[in-house]
Amino acid sequence: MTAAPTGARRRPLLAAARGSFVWGYAAITVFGFAFVAISAFKSNAEIFADPFALPESWGFDNLTRAWTTAHIGDYFVNTALVAVVTTVLSTLLAATVAYTIVRMRFPGSSLVYLAFAIGVGVPLQALLVPTFIVMNNAGLLDSLTSLVLVYTAFALPKAVFLLAAFMKDVPGELEEAALIDGAGELTIFRRVVMPLCRPALATVAVLEFLGAWNEYVYASVLIRSPENRTISLGLASFSSEYASDYGLIAAGVLITVVPVVIVYVLLQRHVVAGLSTGALKG
Repeated sequence: MTAAPTGARRRPLLAAARGSFVWGYAAITVFGFAFVAISAFKSNAEIFADPFALPESWGFDNLTRAWTTAHIGDYFVNTALVAVVTTVLSTLLAATVAYTIVRMRFPGSSLVYLAFAIGVGVPLQALLVPTFIVMNNAGLLDSLTSLVLVYTAFALPKAVFLLAAFMKDVPGELEEAALIDGAGELTIFRRVVMPLCRPALATVAVLEFLGAWNEYVYASVLIRSPENRTISLGLASFSSEYASDYGLIAAGVLITVVPVVIVYVLLQRHVVAGLSTGALKG
């Protein structure tokens, strides 16, 4: 009997190792989230008595205090405004730029696409000082507008790169049929290309929302006043100010995480479709 090739024997082991890693990582993540969520409803005494036990009573005192007394509510509103505006602007601009590069060919379009592709690999920390100088000269320091502009600009290379790669595989016959029916470029873009790119658009939107929601470095440099803090800045100061109140800290973390989970759950189907399609195309 011929022995099985070494590669064939290793495949089940590699698949088992990958599966174990994924399920182990998922278990740790779910456990951490559950621990924080339960702790948000417990007093310090209950946490110290038994960190893993359920609360004696499911009160909302910690959540209320975190939202009002610790000003997490103000930070939440600021962050939601910045994240939503950034997501809408970056997604629409990236879709427009990607369509222009892919479908409306012009001299130098390949170089423009290459510039966006190179921009994906530029470390954002390297642009921190120039960004601060530009925002200071423009008089936009300590404003939410500065965060929206910066986050949108930094989101464009990745978004354009992803959407352009997706749009290249949209059948050109559909656009030709729309042109024959008398549709203009704007109509084709809105009615033909955008619906077909919905999975990619959802993927880009989720990535940009998460990036804007969790960003800390640029917010810490561009924002100074407490009333303009985002939730990442607020949570950092909040954790140091209420370092001994673990239930309150857990409530603040829970308020921070819940919107991210909701956004992903709502767009999960489109994101998975977009990533799966991208994997097949690759």
